[in-house]
Amino acid sequence: MSWKMSWIHSLLISFLIGAVSCNMRPQFAANMTVATVPEDRLVGEPIFWIFATDPDNDKLIYGIGGRDSYYFKVNPDTGEVHLAISLDYESKPSLEIDIIVQDKEQIPFRQLMTIIVKDCNDNDPVFLNTPYFAQLLENNTVGSIVYTVVAEDYDNDRLVTPTYSIDEVIPNDFQHLFYILANGSIVLNGSLNYNNRSTFYRLLVNATDRGGPLRDEIIYRSSITYVSLDIVDLPDMDPQFINAPYTVSILENTAINKHILTVSAVDGDKGINDEILFFITHSSEPGLFNLSTTGEIYVSGPIDREALVEKDEQVVLEVMAQERELNIKNENATSTTTVTIRIIDINDNKPQFYNCEIDSCDFTSALSDHFTGMLDEHSAVRVPVANLTIAANDPDKGQHGTFHLYLRGVDANYFSVSPARLINSGQVQILVRNPEAIDYEKIHLMEVEIVANDTGNLENCCSVASVRINILDINDHIPTFAKATYELEVQENCADGTTIATITATDFDSGSLGHITYQLLPESIRENFYVDPTSGLISVVNGTLLDRERRSVYYATLQAQDGGDAKGTTLLEITILDINDETPTAAGIYNIFTNENSNDISIQIEAYDTDEPNTNNSKIEFLLIPSDLSDNFTINVTTGLITSLFPLDREAINETQNGRIVLTVKLYDLGEPSLSSNVNVTINVEDLNDNEPLFRKPEFHFSVNESTNGAFVGSLQVEDHDQTDLNNRVSFRISQGGSGNFIIRAQSEGKGVFTGDLSIDPEVKLDYEQQKSFTLIIEAQDNGAQGVSYTATATAIVQVLDLNDEPPYIDQSSLKDLNVLENRTVGIERLASLNATDPDTDHKLEFQELSVQCLKNGVDVGSICHDWLWLAPTGELYVNRSEDVDYELCDLVVILLRVEDKMTLLGERYSANVTQRVVIQDVNDHIPEFLEIDETFVVVPEAAPFDYQVALVKARDKDMGVNAEIIFSIASVIFIFSSGGTTSLSNIFNIVPSLEKDYYQGSIRVATSLDVNLKGQYQVTVNAMDRGDPPLNATRSINIFAVDTSYRVSLTFSKSSDYVRENSEEIQKWLAVATGATVYISDIKEASSKSISSRADPETILYVYFVYSNGTAITPEALDRIIRGNSVALSELLQLGLKVIGSPNDPGDNKENEMLYGVIAGLTGALVLVLIIMVTALVCIRKSNKRKLRAIKASKIAKALPGEVVQGAEVIPGTNKFNSDRANPILNVDLGPIVDLGFDETTSVSDSVSVDSLYKHILDKDHNNSSTLQENREMGAETEASNDERDEPLAIALNDRVKNSYSNAALDTTDL
Repeated sequence: MSWKMSWIHSLLISFLIGAVSCNMRPQFAANMTVATVPEDRLVGEPIFWIFATDPDNDKLIYGIGGRDSYYFKVNPDTGEVHLAISLDYESKPSLEIDIIVQDKEQIPFRQLMTIIVKDCNDNDPVFLNTPYFAQLLENNTVGSIVYTVVAEDYDNDRLVTPTYSIDEVIPNDFQHLFYILANGSIVLNGSLNYNNRSTFYRLLVNATDRGGPLRDEIIYRSSITYVSLDIVDLPDMDPQFINAPYTVSILENTAINKHILTVSAVDGDKGINDEILFFITHSSEPGLFNLSTTGEIYVSGPIDREALVEKDEQVVLEVMAQERELNIKNENATSTTTVTIRIIDINDNKPQFYNCEIDSCDFTSALSDHFTGMLDEHSAVRVPVANLTIAANDPDKGQHGTFHLYLRGVDANYFSVSPARLINSGQVQILVRNPEAIDYEKIHLMEVEIVANDTGNLENCCSVASVRINILDINDHIPTFAKATYELEVQENCADGTTIATITATDFDSGSLGHITYQLLPESIRENFYVDPTSGLISVVNGTLLDRERRSVYYATLQAQDGGDAKGTTLLEITILDINDETPTAAGIYNIFTNENSNDISIQIEAYDTDEPNTNNSKIEFLLIPSDLSDNFTINVTTGLITSLFPLDREAINETQNGRIVLTVKLYDLGEPSLSSNVNVTINVEDLNDNEPLFRKPEFHFSVNESTNGAFVGSLQVEDHDQTDLNNRVSFRISQGGSGNFIIRAQSEGKGVFTGDLSIDPEVKLDYEQQKSFTLIIEAQDNGAQGVSYTATATAIVQVLDLNDEPPYIDQSSLKDLNVLENRTVGIERLASLNATDPDTDHKLEFQELSVQCLKNGVDVGSICHDWLWLAPTGELYVNRSEDVDYELCDLVVILLRVEDKMTLLGERYSANVTQRVVIQDVNDHIPEFLEIDETFVVVPEAAPFDYQVALVKARDKDMGVNAEIIFSIASVIFIFSSGGTTSLSNIFNIVPSLEKDYYQGSIRVATSLDVNLKGQYQVTVNAMDRGDPPLNATRSINIFAVDTSYRVSLTFSKSSDYVRENSEEIQKWLAVATGATVYISDIKEASSKSISSRADPETILYVYFVYSNGTAITPEALDRIIRGNSVALSELLQLGLKVIGSPNDPGDNKENEMLYGVIAGLTGALVLVLIIMVTALVCIRKSNKRKLRAIKASKIAKALPGEVVQGAEVIPGTNKFNSDRANPILNVDLGPIVDLGFDETTSVSDSVSVDSLYKHILDKDHNNSSTLQENREMGAETEASNDERDEPLAIALNDRVKNSYSNAALDTTDL
C-alpha cells in the first residue's frame, strides 16, 4: 500500500513540474549586430561566429537569411560563418543579413546584422576617358602643356589621387622631350619640328597609388596607358625645286607654244604638301618664253640664234616657285632657280652680197646687189676686174654657213668667179676667163651676175648680184711677163719682209717707154704684199695679216708700166701655206637629257679646225678623257660619235650631281705641234621609278594591349633607292587583315627612307577575346612619275595582349532543359554541370543562384520547390531532396543565375542573368478518373444502325505524356429486363476513343443489330486504362435504356415517299418542335390501298419514335394530343402533307384523323378570319361609301336571281357584311337614295377575301374530285374577272356557289 502511494506522489510531482516548465527562446550575444570584414578575405575563410545562448541549454542550430545572405555560408552546428562570395568595398560597402538560431522546438529566432566591408588596396588606378590622343602644332613653345591625363584610384573612396610618371617616349631618341606634372599635365620640354624630327610620339604614362594594405601587407598598385601625340606640320618652309638649276637646248625657230621643259618643286613642309605655282621673274631675252603656273615652259616668240650671238646663243630665265597658301608669317613662301635655254643653229639664212672689204665689213649696212668695175682690154686670164669690192656672207654657223658661187648672164662665159666656195664669208673677185673676148674695140661694157647658192637651204637658197664691167683701152705694146699667171706661196703668219718671189716683165719699147715700173693691184693687196717698183721683188708687208683660215689665196695683179704708160700685167696667185695654228673647236654645246636605263645613247660631237682642209693640221681626232662613269661610254676616235656601253642607272650617279654625267672630250689635230681643246658633254639622266620599295625585313612582330584606343603598335622601315623625291616618296596602306582596326602613317627618315608607324585606330578597341592576333599585309607604294609605281609588301603580326576586361558568360548549350523524375528516393543527386566561359586568359568563375520560380502549368505556385534543387559555386546542379519532388505540385522549376569573375580588373564582373529550366517529369502514379456526365442514354434498336453512337464516357489522367493517354474498352454488357432478370450479351457495342481539349472521350457505338423486342436497359461496363508502365486502369458502368416497338408511331402523309424522304429532316424538325422529344425515324414506306381513289392519291407512312432525355417515350395515343396542342407545328406539318396520325387502316384512327383535320381546318379558318377582320377594320371607314354603292348594286342583282336559288339557301355567305349598311339583299332592306360618289370603279380586295373566306380554307384531301372542282372554280373566277372587271364579288360568290358546290366528308360545320 505504501509503495503505491509513493509512486502516485512521484507521478504527481513529475506532472506538476512538467506543467509549470516551458521552453525559453535562445538569445544572441549583445555584439551580434555589427561585424567588420576586410574585403580582401578569400572565399571559404571564416570571418566571424554567430553566438547565442539558450536558457534551456538546448542544442542550437544556426542559419542566415536576408537579401545579402548569399555572400556567406554558416555551419549550422557551430555558427561559424565562412565567406561564400568575394566582397568588394567599392561596389557594396555594407551588407545586411538575418542571423537565425533555433532550439529543439524548431522555432527560429531572427536578428538583423550589419556587415561592414573594410576597404583594402585591391584596385589599380584607372585612367579615365581613354584613349589619349592629341595633335600638337610643331611650333608649340617649350614649357606649354600639351595634354592632361586623369586617373582615379577607386580605393579610399576615390579621395586619394595617384602619382604620375612618364616611363617611356617613342621614338627612343626623345626621352626627355616631355615631363609630367603632379596633376597629370604633360609639359613640352624641347622644340618640335615636323620635317627634321619625329612626326609622332607615344608616351607611356604610369599612374601609381599611394599604397595601402592588402592581405596584411602594404602594397603599391599602378597602371599604365599610352598618350599618342601627332605633330601637325605648319607652313614654315619654302618650296624646293627638283633637279635645279635647269638647262635645255632647242632649235632656233622652234614653233610657238611648243613645250620645251617642265620645272617641278615640292612643298618644303612635308606634312602639308601645298600646291606650287610657278612664275618667270626675269628673262635675258623677254618675250621668247612663257611659263604656266604648273611649271611647263613654252615658246612664246620667234627665236633667232643669229640675234643671240652676243648673248652666247642662249636665254636665261629666272623662275620662282610659290606656294598657293601663305606661310606661317602670312607671307608668300617662294624660292627661285635659273633655266638656261641653249639655242641651236639651223640653216635658215641665205648668203648675201655686200659692197665692202671683207676685213672691215660688218655685214649690216653695205648690203648691195649691184656692182661696177673696170678692166683693160685683152686682160690676161684670171686678171680680176678692178675697182670691185664684193663681199659675200652667210650668218649661219659652221657647215650651215657654207655656200657656192657661180656666174650667169650673157657675158658669163668670158669670166669666172673666185672663190667658187665660201664658208660663212669672204671676198669675191671676177676674173678674166677669155681675154680675146675682151676687146675694147668690140665692146665697151660687159655684164655678169654672181649667184651665191646655199645648197643646204632648199627653201631660201640663193642671192644674186649684177656686176657691170667697163672695158679700158690699152697701149699696143705693153710690158709683157713671161707667164700669164704666177703661182706663189708663202706661209701664213710669216715674218714681215719675207720675200716671196721676183717677177719681171719685158717691154720691147725703148727709152722711157721701155722703162718698167712695178706695182701691185689692187691697192688693197698692198696692205699684205709689197713689190719693189724697180726690181719686181715681191715680199710680205705684214705677216700677221696672213691667215690662211681667213683667206687662203690672194689674187693680185702685178702691173708693169712702161714710160708711155703702157701696162702689162700678170696674175699673181699667192697661196698662203698653212701652218698648224688653229685649235680644233667643237660646234655647239652638248647638254642632252635621257631617261635612266637607256642603252641607245648616241651623241655626235661636231668639231672643226680652220687649218687647211685635208691636211693633218685640220684633221681632228677625239679622245674621251677618263672621269666618273666615263667607262659607260665610248667615242669613235675619228667621227666623234659617243655611244653608251651599258644602260644608265640614275642611282649610280653621285647624289650631289643631281643626275648629271659630265664627259670631257679632247679634240686634237694631227699637225705639228698638235693643238687640242676640250668640250664638256653633259648627259642629264632623268630619274625613273625603277626601284621598288624594300622593307628591311619581310615580317614584323608587335604586341599591344587590348582595350587601348589609339595605341602605338610599332614601326616598319622601307627604303626606296630612286634618287628623286618624286619617285622615292613612299606611302603605306594596310591591304589585308586590318579590318578597320589599325591605321598606318608614313614618316620620312631621310632621302628614300620612310617609316610606317602602325597604331590602333583611336575609335577602335581591340578585344583579345574576339581576336588574339592580327596578321596584317602592309603595302608600301612609291609615287612614281609617268603612272609607274611599285609596291612592296610585308607582314605585320600583331599579338593582342589580354587584360581581364571581359564579363564571363554562361554557355548556352549547357542550359538545355533538364529532366527530373518525381517521387524518387535517391537523396542528393547531381543533375548537371553548367558551363561558363570567360574570354579573358586569367579568370576565376563562381556561379550564383539569384532566384527560383516554381510553376505548374505556367502558373507560379510559390516556394514549394525552393529546396528541391541546389546550385554549387562550381556550376554543379544537384537534386537536393528528390523524394519531395512532385510533378502534380510543380512541373517546372526556373532558376535565375549568373556567374561572377573574381579576377575582373575592368568592366563588368558579372555575366548576364540566365535561366535554367528543370522539367519535373511525370511517373505513372495516378489512375484514370471518369468524369461525370449528366445525361440519360437511350437507344431505339429499330432506329440504331451500325456504328450509331448510343452513349458517351469521359475520363482524364492527372499524369502527363503516355502516362495520361487513356485506352477505352468494353468490359461487359448485361441487359436488365423491365420484368426482372438479366442476361449477358457480347459484341453488342464497341467503343471509339478520341482526344478532346483536356480529356479523353469514348463513344459507345452499335456493333451489331439490336433486338427490337427487348424491353429494359443495357448495363455497359467500360474500362479506362492508361499507357503507363505499369498501366493503371479504372471502370465505370452506364445504363442505356432500350425503346421497344410498342412506342413506334406511324404518321400518314398525303405525299409520295420520295417527297417525304426529301423533306424528312424538315418533318423531323417540326415533330421535335411539337413534342420536345428526340425524334427517331425508323422507316418510310408507301401506303398500300385497294381503292382506286386511294391509288390515285399517293400516301406514305412514316414510322417514328419519340424519346425524351430521361429515357421515356411518347405513346401513339399521347402523340395526337401533344401535336394538337402546338398549332404552329401542326400547321407546318399539314403543309408538309400530314394526313393521319396512326395507321390509315384503323377505323378508329380514321375517325380520330377526321376529327383532327376538322379541328385543324377550324383553327386555320379562325386564324384567317381574324386576319381579315383586322385588315377590314383598318380600311372600313375609307370603304364605307364604296360599300354602300356596291351594296345597292348587289341588291339589284339579288332581286334578279331565280327564286329557287334564293329559297334554297338559308344564308348566303358573304352578305352579312351589308347588314350594318341596311343593304343585305337577302333581308330586302331598302336603302335610301345614295349619292354616287364615284367609287364604283375600284375593286375591293377585302370584299373578295370576305366572300371566299368560307371556301378558301376547307381541308379536304380525301377526294380528288373536290380538289379538281376547287381548281376549276378558281380558273373560272379568273376568266370571268378578266372578261368583266366591274363584276362584283357578291355576284361571283353566288355564281360559284351554284356552279361549284361540294361537301367535305372529313370536315363539316359540326366539327367547326
